[in-house]
Amino acid sequence: MAVLTAAAAVVLAVATGCKKPQDAVGLSLLDPADTLGTVRIDSTAMITWAHADAPVRTSALSTNLVGAYVDDVFGPVVAGAATQLRLSLNNVGPADPSLTCDSLVLSLAFINVDPVYGDLDPQVISVHRITEELYTDSIYKSDRQPAMDAQDLVQGAPRLFTPSPLAGPVVGGDTLTPQLRIPLDVALGNELLSHWGQPDMADNAAFLAWFKGLAVVPGNPEQTPLQGGIWRFNLLDGASKMVLYYHNADGEPRSFDFIIGSGAMRYTFVQFDHGAASVPGLPAVLADSSLGQDQTYVQAMGGLRTEVRFPFLDRYANSPYRALAKAELVVPVAGAFHDTYVPPDQLFAFRKSADGEDLLVPDQISGQGMVGGLYDAASGSYRFNLTRWVQGVINGTYPNTGLALVPGSNGISVNRLRMAGPAHAGDPMKLVLTFTTY
Repeated sequence: MAVLTAAAAVVLAVATGCKKPQDAVGLSLLDPADTLGTVRIDSTAMITWAHADAPVRTSALSTNLVGAYVDDVFGPVVAGAATQLRLSLNNVGPADPSLTCDSLVLSLAFINVDPVYGDLDPQVISVHRITEELYTDSIYKSDRQPAMDAQDLVQGAPRLFTPSPLAGPVVGGDTLTPQLRIPLDVALGNELLSHWGQPDMADNAAFLAWFKGLAVVPGNPEQTPLQGGIWRFNLLDGASKMVLYYHNADGEPRSFDFIIGSGAMRYTFVQFDHGAASVPGLPAVLADSSLGQDQTYVQAMGGLRTEVRFPFLDRYANSPYRALAKAELVVPVAGAFHDTYVPPDQLFAFRKSADGEDLLVPDQISGQGMVGGLYDAASGSYRFNLTRWVQGVINGTYPNTGLALVPGSNGISVNRLRMAGPAHAGDPMKLVLTFTTY
């Protein structure tokens, strides 16, 4: 097998400070092998850096998050959920001053897959009444905490809750869907009963004008690194609801369901504190983006994204290598990770529009099986097939704006990932190009 050498020196001149590194990396072709009419190059110049992502949409999605944990690499994460409650039937009543609340329970059903991110440590959970209108035709994002009353409605607050996402509670002899059951103040139950037979209980429009919803949040967490977790709930599950248990003057027990479901606006809001990470690395990269060549970072829920630039990719148009058979971006995980802080199942790669907006790469448009980006636990890496996009950059069809990497579960999880950059000593990120030469 003949080996052709076409090596060019790589010059990396990155700027210091807090801005994007300057794209001053030379095109490097290191010992490509000409086999059956192909040349493989894995030394194309790259620049990477991480930065805080823009808030992402979390409203009306399949999963909502509640909880807090202290990530040693990424810093503390605190998540809460806001949701409307809806009447399970119209014209609730009639009015009866003898009705008395026995208990009021808010139940949140855990999702079936990956119900907890982090550990199953007990946490203080608080519930507050929302004081602003939520609109089902609006978009709510991860940075928007709702206006809420200061009173904690949890019975016996502050109160610790320990998640049990795999075993459902037994209530009245029945084993229920795995869920978090939060007892609320009976005073709220009696307030609801006082509106039985009133216009507020005529239909959902009237009810939501009076009772705007609830916010469920972790209560003032005091945690150490690697402590706590984010609990993931399916508010579309019929088990996610608020149940009012009460009796009349004759002692007859009754109950009423306030449901959530697809008709209710629900969303997640999150706070990050990357500067408080106890492991050196991320805070330094966010302060000086030129340091992101060794390791770089992504975090879902609008936490972090990584920018990838190929400053001389379009120069292949003036080289002997123009006809691209395959372009694969290989993104390795940087070292070991805590077994409860698993990497995202998938990463997305976005190209940029002229005004900096995210656009799908053409390989993504062709179908998910084309672009890849799934996590391979065996190799500890992600691989993207970017052949159409790279060929388009070489041909001048697409501007050479680079890519942004973000977690695929961006609005429904807080999964995070520390990735190897192109200058990583062990297993670097690289763009592998295979050209045809016939």
